[in-house]
Amino acid sequence: MTAHSKSQQFLAGLAMAGQVAMTAPVTSKAATNQVVLDEQAAQVAKEIAETEKQEILAKLTSYVHSPAGHLERETELYLEQQLSEMLGFTVRAQLEGQRLNHSIGIMGAEQHLIRFPGDELKDHDAFQEAGIAPNRGAFGWFTENGQLTPESIQREKYYFAVQLMYLPNWDQEYATLKPWYKFRKMIVFNPSEKIAVVGVVADAGPAMWVKKQFGGSPEVIREGKIWSQNAKGKVMLLFVDDPEDRIPLGPITL
Repeated sequence: MTAHSKSQQFLAGLAMAGQVAMTAPVTSKAATNQVVLDEQAAQVAKEIAETEKQEILAKLTSYVHSPAGHLERETELYLEQQLSEMLGFTVRAQLEGQRLNHSIGIMGAEQHLIRFPGDELKDHDAFQEAGIAPNRGAFGWFTENGQLTPESIQREKYYFAVQLMYLPNWDQEYATLKPWYKFRKMIVFNPSEKIAVVGVVADAGPAMWVKKQFGGSPEVIREGKIWSQNAKGKVMLLFVDDPEDRIPLGPITL
């Protein structure tokens, strides 16, 4: 049964419920019938929602296999709305006038980043086989007032590298863009595995010659199954509109 036919069934159920409510005498039997109809309507609504969700993910799976870049704006707006409703928070391809050169592309695997002076690979609690970069990330240390906090630990665990250096206005507006992008919250969608990961921008890259448009921390790559046999690195990366910083970092099962 398609989502459309289920919608018709759902509306028919509501109409029947309304007729029962208007015509039936106030008896325990009528009340029981109403409860049954309400339960049936709720079940149909749940099935419609699940079917629509699977249809959205199927479309997104097709889109991420497109050439790297952006989708048509109409398609992009549709996905923004549908994914925001699915997640319960707002995601956008463009935020506050800022837009990456790609929202569809391939995400490469990055190493751990040095969080503070003297930080070593052994101090990172997972996926040490990924190694650690020899230099700081593009935005410096992860510490807050010189201290490694739970928030700063999460930022390094779930970080993205994006190609800031290739933005057309980067050289002219560097002083404004760098603080705007520092630890900017984003979300990567891996529809092939029905997983998304919320993270922050914490490094610049990869280089153009790598032929990948984004980079992900060891946690992002592994927990998001970015390089599974189905996904092969093909993802969608969007901004998270979260001015009050309420959305936690980490993986989300879609």
